Amino acid sequence: MNPRRAVPEESAGVIMREAASEHALAILSLRTEDDWATFKSRFLECDPKQSFFVLDYQAVDGHELPELAPGQCVGVSFRHRNRKVLFATVVEARGHFLLEDKTTVPAVRYRWPERLTELQRRAYYRTPVPESMSLPASLWPGGLAARAAAQGSTLEMLNGALVNVSCGGALLQVNDAPGSWKENETLGLEAQLGDGKPPMMVDTRFRGVRHDEVGHLCVAVQFIGLEMTVDGRLILQRLANTVQRLHRASLSAGVRDWNGPRR
Repeated sequence: MNPRRAVPEESAGVIMREAASEHALAILSLRTEDDWATFKSRFLECDPKQSFFVLDYQAVDGHELPELAPGQCVGVSFRHRNRKVLFATVVEARGHFLLEDKTTVPAVRYRWPERLTELQRRAYYRTPVPESMSLPASLWPGGLAARAAAQGSTLEMLNGALVNVSCGGALLQVNDAPGSWKENETLGLEAQLGDGKPPMMVDTRFRGVRHDEVGHLCVAVQFIGLEMTVDGRLILQRLANTVQRLHRASLSAGVRDWNGPRR
């Protein structure tokens, strides 16, 4: 079974209408001037015929919202039944939305997405890399934009190998402890996926230091913005195929998944 598929056009409207009727939670990501911003929002309305949908624009837990302007590209992900749905869209306008109780909330109208991609829940479980397989990886601060500078400084580049991976993130066993990296700091990641192709290179968020089951020092990262570009969607396809392949290898080796899905 394919862990990733493009949603047929006739089904996309049904999925989006259900999200609006349930006020489904969405995670939005956008590229700022020199970094990435991520925030939460909820579906309020959608209109396939008029080719738009509306999400609220309210701060959650006191977190500051990024500025949005018409024409800005935004990545959106949300859960639909046992799948995760991802797509890219464009900001059309900001304003207010009238709720059923006659109160209004700040809201943003977005362009109807050209395509939706569905990922099975399986694709968001961190699947372990078998001990017989080595998938070298490197991390550095500043994201892909800082790759050249990081390569010129041995203090900036952190080397290791993938311990587990999903379409949402990965855990890397590292040779040294990270320096002063902060939670949610943007990092660049270069990693072999064992599929005979060049290394995957993506922007990620630092999610902290962990230890694996035998106590090795590890770093957890979350992938950012893959739904927003053609190249990013191709990487998602590679990740989905890798998760499926590693899952089969893990089952053959008797290795169980780590505890549940990660974002």
